[in-house]
Amino acid sequence: MSTNFSHNVMRMLAIVAFAGFAPFVQAKHLYRYTDAQGIVHFTDVKPPDNTPGVQSTLVRTDAQPLLRTREEGPDEERTVVFVNNAGGPLTIEIDVTDPRNVRTEPEVLPARIVLPARSETRALRIVATDIAAGFRYGYKYTYLPGDYRATPDADARYALPFPADRRFRISQGFDGAFSHNEAQNRHAVDIGMPEGTPVLAARDGIVMTVDNDYYGNGLDLDKYGDRANNVRIVHADGTMAVYAHLQLESARVQVGDRVHAGQVLALSGETGYTNGPHLHFVVQRNANMTMLSVPFQFIGADGKPFVPKEGMPLGAP
Repeated sequence: MSTNFSHNVMRMLAIVAFAGFAPFVQAKHLYRYTDAQGIVHFTDVKPPDNTPGVQSTLVRTDAQPLLRTREEGPDEERTVVFVNNAGGPLTIEIDVTDPRNVRTEPEVLPARIVLPARSETRALRIVATDIAAGFRYGYKYTYLPGDYRATPDADARYALPFPADRRFRISQGFDGAFSHNEAQNRHAVDIGMPEGTPVLAARDGIVMTVDNDYYGNGLDLDKYGDRANNVRIVHADGTMAVYAHLQLESARVQVGDRVHAGQVLALSGETGYTNGPHLHFVVQRNANMTMLSVPFQFIGADGKPFVPKEGMPLGAP
C-alpha cells in the first residue's frame, strides 16, 4: 500500500511471507432438510444419519488464514497489530524497510516475537521523528506455526493413532523416497488404512489448526501438495503433531479444544497429494523459524517404545 501527502511522505509496504501456510480455496457441504414440524433447514453441519430427505451440495469456500494484521493510529504514529487465529503459538519475524525520519518500538530490528494462541499482539510501533521533513518506511514479516524457543521432550512417546483392534502397515517411513525427503517431513510415517478409519490423538495436547474442507487427490504436487485435510495438535513441550489426508468434513474437534491421547480427531481419507488412502503422521517443531520433523517412538501393545519403520505392521496381532 502506498500513501502520499503534500507535507510529509509516508510509504507503508507490508511484505509478507507465509512459509507455506497460506490459505487455499476449499469446499464445504451445505445441507437442506425439512424437520417434523415442516421447517426447512439450511446448514453446513451434517444432520444425523437418520434424518430423512437430506439434500447435500458441495460449494467452494475460502480458507481462513492463521494470521491477520491491522494497523492502528494516525499516519505519523502507526501500530501494527497481529491477530493469531490458531489454537497454538505462532512466531513472527518483523522488520522495517527503507526507513527515513522514523523510530521504532522495538528499537532493535529485525525482531522475533511469539504470538500466543488466539491472541492480539501489538508487535511494532513506528513513529515519525520529524513530520515537517517528511518520513517514510515499509515493513515486512514472516511467520511460522510454533514457538521457536520450544525444546522437544526426549522422553515423549506416542500412542498408535488408530483403534487398538485394528492392524495396519507402515507404507512409508522415515526418509521415505516418495515424499519424506524434506526437513519438515523427514521423520514422518504413512500408515495405510481404509478411508473412514477413526484417527486418534497419539498424545495429549491442544488443537492448533483444523483443515477440514479440502476435497480431491492426486499426484500433481502443484495442485494437491497443500490440499490435505489435517489436524495439528500442539503438545506441552511445544512440538506439534500433524494428522493428514483426512476425509472431507470428518473432523471431530475444533481449534482450541484440549484433547487426550486416544480421543477421536477425525476419519482417515485420501485428500491431497497421495497415491492411496493412508494417514500421514509427523511430529514437528519450529526450530528458529525452520519447520523440522522430530524423530519419535510409538508405544506398542506390550507398553514398550519402538521406532516405526517402513513395512512394519502396527496394532492388533
